[in-house]
Amino acid sequence: MSVDKTQPVNFEVLEIVPGDKNGFVKISARFFNSEKVYDYYRKVKSDGLYNYGIISGCRVSFTKSLDCKGKHTPISITREYDTKGGYRQSTESITREHRVTPNVDDFISLGKEDSVDEEQDEVEFEIVEEVKEVKSKEEVIKLPKKIRHEEYDTICKCLDAGIAVYLYGPAGSGKNYTLEQIARERGWNFYFTNSVQQEYKLSGFIDAGGRYHETEFYRACTDDEECMFFLDELDASISEVLVLLNAAIANGYFEFPTGKVTLDLSKIHIVAAGNTAGSGADDMYTGRSVIDASTMDRFVSIPFSYYEPIELKITKGNKELVDFIHDIRKVSENLGIRAVFSYRCMIMTMKLEETGMALDKIMQIAIMKGLDKDTVRTIHVFGTNKYYQALKRYQM
Repeated sequence: MSVDKTQPVNFEVLEIVPGDKNGFVKISARFFNSEKVYDYYRKVKSDGLYNYGIISGCRVSFTKSLDCKGKHTPISITREYDTKGGYRQSTESITREHRVTPNVDDFISLGKEDSVDEEQDEVEFEIVEEVKEVKSKEEVIKLPKKIRHEEYDTICKCLDAGIAVYLYGPAGSGKNYTLEQIARERGWNFYFTNSVQQEYKLSGFIDAGGRYHETEFYRACTDDEECMFFLDELDASISEVLVLLNAAIANGYFEFPTGKVTLDLSKIHIVAAGNTAGSGADDMYTGRSVIDASTMDRFVSIPFSYYEPIELKITKGNKELVDFIHDIRKVSENLGIRAVFSYRCMIMTMKLEETGMALDKIMQIAIMKGLDKDTVRTIHVFGTNKYYQALKRYQM
């Protein structure tokens, strides 16, 4: 379905806070022609760079982490599609048939007095992610509603077998998103920790006042429900701390400052990720450490790279951009150029194009970022679409 995006953004976001239910946020917004504040309860989605929710046909992007006041920081509001509806105070008059198979033009936003209706919330995201036809001179690409990485099933089977998983692959290849997707679709609670440089990041600590400061690992180990604990950047963590995690996986318990906690490894699923296979720094990732053999022995190692169906999904079927990025990735790798052309690179390019920024400037700041002009001139790719042409102009 093709919809001309002609309507402007007509509201401002006042506040974004975690919702009462895990995986939801409450977005408080005020429309420009009204003083009334509307609260929207939306499932949290991610484009790889930021989280977002859809309000009245507009994508509200915000930070993944909370600030010191326990709120998300709004990043941007961009129009996704036009709407014709007003603001309903009730959803009772919307029939199930209409709600399950809606038309984008008929979508009606929910206001502050609406009850939290999870089914209606799902409907909105189904509208945004429905099969879209992207027409170009060469082909029509149909995008499915849901995309899963090609390693999705392998990861799930390992976790179902009670085996810890280590994913390794290039930056921005969607490792975090895929793990969040697995946890979300299976109804598991999700706990996340970045690289650990100190023991207390796993164990927590008791301060001078006798108060214990919990960690995500502690919360996962003491969760009564099935959950996933995700340690990102394993190859940037120090081996002395990872030995503690090894012992927990091997022995089924962990000694916290408050006492020993037994781990039910059939309920807590442990996953780690990194950019290298554990052999240490390379030309691309110079800050990575060699992962101890005993640590690697606790995990199955699954290579995780970019996946074209996901690239087409996040670029809304922009095959020209995807083909261009594939070409410069391949050439850069062959030349030994230290550069990352990730999903984030594609997302930023799409967003900047929507602002009307010149493609030559986008090439400089979002695609070839950090590369000097002489290095860029060594990247010879052959194509005729606008991205190849912009690169040629930038190389001049």
